[in-house]
Amino acid sequence: MKDTIAAISTPRGFGGIGIIRMSGKEAKVIAEKVFSRNLEEPGRAYAGIVFDPNTREKIDTCVGIYYKAPHSYTGEDVVELQMHGGIKNLEVVLGTLLNLGSRLAERGEFTRRAFLNGKMDLLEASAVIELIEAKTDRALKIASKRLFGEASGKIDSLKEKVLNLLSVIEGSIDFPFDVENVEEEEILKRLEEIREEIQLMLSSYRIVRKIRDGVNVVIAGKPNVGKSTLLNTLLRFERAIVSETPGTTRDTVEEVIDFYGFPVKLIDTAGVRESPDKIEALGMERTLKAIEESDLVLFVFDAAETLSSEDIYLAHLTEGRERIIVLNKMDLPYLVDREELENLFKGEEIIETSALKKQGIEELERMMLEHISPVYIEDGFIADEREKGILTQILGHIEAAISISGKGGDELIAEELKEVISKLGVISGEGATEDILDEIFLRFCIGK
Repeated sequence: MKDTIAAISTPRGFGGIGIIRMSGKEAKVIAEKVFSRNLEEPGRAYAGIVFDPNTREKIDTCVGIYYKAPHSYTGEDVVELQMHGGIKNLEVVLGTLLNLGSRLAERGEFTRRAFLNGKMDLLEASAVIELIEAKTDRALKIASKRLFGEASGKIDSLKEKVLNLLSVIEGSIDFPFDVENVEEEEILKRLEEIREEIQLMLSSYRIVRKIRDGVNVVIAGKPNVGKSTLLNTLLRFERAIVSETPGTTRDTVEEVIDFYGFPVKLIDTAGVRESPDKIEALGMERTLKAIEESDLVLFVFDAAETLSSEDIYLAHLTEGRERIIVLNKMDLPYLVDREELENLFKGEEIIETSALKKQGIEELERMMLEHISPVYIEDGFIADEREKGILTQILGHIEAAISISGKGGDELIAEELKEVISKLGVISGEGATEDILDEIFLRFCIGK
């Protein structure tokens, strides 16, 4: 990390402000070669001009700020040059800085240096990209808590509990006559408490991933059962064309909403039926693909019609998937055989709605939320596969220790606990390999 890196840290395009960031020992020296002011006082904003040092030609007005190591984002000397939010002006100034001895930063290299210089641990570093990519208020809240160390605090607390238990066990092994023996029941109790805490951490993973990455909810059914009307009602605006003519929807119609903190992609699909129309048939192929890739299917029936072969075909097609049975058009005369419908979906709850009259929608949304998030997670802890994988290994070691407990194998329990302590350190980034760091920081953009 001896070299000085530079990059444009704001999105490419036109805006009110554009920022070039530099980090490294030569950041201040290089910046002052293109900036009309000396950056003497760290943390102070200097108003000046950026120029071409060869021709002295002015490029843009600029505010320069110098952050002296270690009091900066990366822990190194950092300079930020804040200019107008253009494209060419930033590119010209960046090119000049690169010619003067800095090099272009790699993806996530500023945050990577912050981690390597002890400004944040790996959980906090990962939270940076999660915060940037947050699509809902709830995703932002979880990322913010991780960024400000709440997840790291839980790891430290768990590590302390394991260390305390290990010290008690090793003390009784090494000094059996000087240290009061701890009852086996007490050791088992503390191991089970640790196991429960780890299981709680792991339980948040599936829901946190949904909050971060989103959920695909497919609205499926035969033509003209009210799928497009239901889509519009759930969206609270007219997105899909609604027509009494069957087969109006020829392709999937998609829209993302913030659904109780989850980015939910609602997908209205073409109705499934036999059709000689090649375009409609292609739409039905996409319907089947959308169902395969769905997290939840809203399976819509028409209450004003008897069950058809298309209904039964779709019922078998979606069997085994997460689904909600929606009996729509309850505002019209009731013709469907309710008993036949219940026999088709044994044990599954059927929600009655009128998407047109907006009846039963609140109950449908409540059930959707129950499917998407069976339990409420206030504090998201596990956010990626790496963390989940390591914590799963840790749980395995605790399970092994519990199985040994009470059988006179304190030395073996101690070895399992040492593995737990080592792996808890890995979650925070202790001994992280270059491959692990590459995998994490390549998710970042250049300049962050």
